[in-house]
Amino acid sequence: MHRKNKPNWLFLLALLPLSLFVIPGLVSAQRPAPPAAPAIYQRFQPIDVTGNWVAVVNKDWQYRMITPPKGDLVGLPLNAAGQKIANAWDPAKETAADACKSYAAPALLRVPGRLKFAWQDGGNTLRMDMDAGQQTQLLHFTGEEPRVEAGWQGYSSAKWIYAGGFDPAVALAAATAAAAAPADGRGAEEGGRGAGGGGRGGRGGRGGGRGTLQGGALKIVITHIKPGYLRKNGVPFSKDAVVTEYFNVHHDPYGADWLVVTLIVHDPAYLVADYITSPYFEREPDDSKWRPRPCAA
Repeated sequence: MHRKNKPNWLFLLALLPLSLFVIPGLVSAQRPAPPAAPAIYQRFQPIDVTGNWVAVVNKDWQYRMITPPKGDLVGLPLNAAGQKIANAWDPAKETAADACKSYAAPALLRVPGRLKFAWQDGGNTLRMDMDAGQQTQLLHFTGEEPRVEAGWQGYSSAKWIYAGGFDPAVALAAATAAAAAPADGRGAEEGGRGAGGGGRGGRGGRGGGRGTLQGGALKIVITHIKPGYLRKNGVPFSKDAVVTEYFNVHHDPYGADWLVVTLIVHDPAYLVADYITSPYFEREPDDSKWRPRPCAA
């Protein structure tokens, strides 16, 4: 007859406190961490501006492709102070340090060249580079405007403008619920419909409601800009200038994507009204034609 050994209760009791710390740690270490979700700003972009774009200059050629003559102020709502400074411009006194004055934020998108957009900072910041003048703008979607020193590109605050009443918080909740739903396919399908997605040219999901992405625009407000030129011929803007930009992406019937920008310069020091222009760009398949070059006076 086999006789069972009595359990060693003292030994088990000694192990109990250790198990309270070790075993949960082992379980936690073996459990895979959930994948990091993309930042809401990148995940729910109503239009896709990422990639490469080339400026298309079919208007204001004489102001954008060459330096206009001194005193040519046509189309600019300058006040008396602004006209006085522009008429006093002397190109012979320009230095190397002044070369980027006409590449500052109020004039940058009117400079002939190429743009390149890419997400960084975990999808919270959109970087915009221009090969002409080798300028960079960081478009910040989160956080309050910091106290920064004025620079040629200033500080850019960005936000999405959604069409069709889309609410990214609702879409994010739907996507989260779909991820936690049973793996029978139904929850994921319903969540996917709610989350939507912005394709090329902003073509998102079809239908309406706050959970369906249907397109929209990108709004940018730029402050803390170092004083420079609206045009290469010495037309000034002041330290008080504020630039507001609206980016829209359109897809034409021939397969091309167009980036259309509404550019608004507000300057109480030198303008009697906002200076509004509309430069636009065509999407390029890659950056094979990217040609970085320094600012030129």
